[in-house]
Amino acid sequence: MILILILTAVNIYGLQIEDLVTYLPPFNMSDFNFSIYSGYLSITDSNQSFHYVFVQSQLNNLDNNVPLVLWLNGGPGCSSMIGFLQEIGPFVFLNDDDETLSYNEYSWNRAAHLLFLESPSGVGFSHNPLNITFNDSQTADHNLKVLQEFYSNYPEYQKNPLWLAGESYAGAYIPLLAQRIKKFNDLEVAVINLQGMMIGNGVTNLTHLPISQLIYQKQHQLLPPTFDISACEKNVTSEDCEDVNYDAWIITKRINPYDIYGYCYYEENELEDEEEWILHMKQFMMIHNDNIVKVTNHDLGVPCVQIDNIENYLNNQQVKQYLHVDESIQWFLCSKQHNKQFKYVSDPPLVMKVLQELLNYNLYNILLYNGDADSVVPWIDTMQALQKLQVTITEEWRPYYVKNNQLGGYTQGYSNKLRFVTVRGAGHMVPQNDRITAFYLFNQTLLGQAF
Repeated sequence: MILILILTAVNIYGLQIEDLVTYLPPFNMSDFNFSIYSGYLSITDSNQSFHYVFVQSQLNNLDNNVPLVLWLNGGPGCSSMIGFLQEIGPFVFLNDDDETLSYNEYSWNRAAHLLFLESPSGVGFSHNPLNITFNDSQTADHNLKVLQEFYSNYPEYQKNPLWLAGESYAGAYIPLLAQRIKKFNDLEVAVINLQGMMIGNGVTNLTHLPISQLIYQKQHQLLPPTFDISACEKNVTSEDCEDVNYDAWIITKRINPYDIYGYCYYEENELEDEEEWILHMKQFMMIHNDNIVKVTNHDLGVPCVQIDNIENYLNNQQVKQYLHVDESIQWFLCSKQHNKQFKYVSDPPLVMKVLQELLNYNLYNILLYNGDADSVVPWIDTMQALQKLQVTITEEWRPYYVKNNQLGGYTQGYSNKLRFVTVRGAGHMVPQNDRITAFYLFNQTLLGQAF
């Protein structure tokens, strides 16, 4: 009997022991009251391996009431290590030019367990041996299988409340994964304890996004008052609209699109070659044709964003060893052609349809929040999406306040457990730009308390 129990324990906790991170430079994990695990979760029927990082909460690890948060970054094609090392993890690069990690006193693991997943499998340290062209439905199916694999290896967290969180293109990933979880739960074989979703600057209404970007730029005096965007208002997929976008990108090329009041890091040669800058922007501003967005690698990097510190850190061979990842992989913030092929085809109408379906269930708390200094997925685009959804306003637009009674932004309540929030002065990556407000919104939402 004792032997059977020992063998069962080894089977359950084997991956945990193997993936335990003992040192994350410059931090010795024995100095902290929580553990970090890093390694791979595999989908056996497709030969794909997904890199994950699991960060235990600073709360009681044995308490099944402590939430588990699955975090996904967007792109599509960008790594959730951004969330881990720049935004909500316990150790982050606090400033753009920091060369070493610092302790994050506003880490979200103060209130929950955190699971970071590099998805789809062609992203970051994850393996995509089949050179798959991804789409929204397929990615949702894969994410569900990986989540099930996580529970198989960490069964003690099966009962914990689950929240799905992320930003940018996770506005597509998260609703579709939530839908898959709902359908899985309906089979009544097992239950994933999904409680809600938190989406920051999320891409939910991609067909309208290019127009929202132009309107936002005009409203913030980034484009001349006489700049004509009517071609895009008539037909966002037309050649005339594409010309409008190109003209706008040339005018705003020294402005960081992710944080219009932030610093724009660039190489001088980027500004000398306007055609290269246009291609650079087109990859990230999600211009599309016929309701389809095609992303094939991010060859030119991320416009205006300083990423040397995180790329240097994660490509250090010792750090790779500590994280138990494939040391032959060169890590990029967003997938690049010379790293591995990454191809993604989006289906914008599907995302809005699924989001409405989830709202109709009236089962899940949904927080949509936007940094109001982001021009890539501006807050007015999220408002446009909300107007298309069949929900009613239950609480009128009002301010909310954070630490020292400072204005955090504005919020509006809707039926079906939906809430919209702006974050004053924050850009595309709210938890990096305003850690205090981001943690406040996160914690209040988990607790079901008002802002």
